[in-house]
Amino acid sequence: MPDPVPIAASFLTGSILTLVLPLGVLIAVTIWYVVLWRRGSGER
Repeated sequence: MPDPVPIAASFLTGSILTLVLPLGVLIAVTIWYVVLWRRGSGER
């Protein structure tokens, strides 16, 4: 029977990445949008 610790660690890593990556992309897009919006509103 295989050792359950590497399996559990692999599962935890996968589930954490599944949650963190979309949040990171959402935060990056939001910051990019706010920077562009502020830069664009300053020209008016």
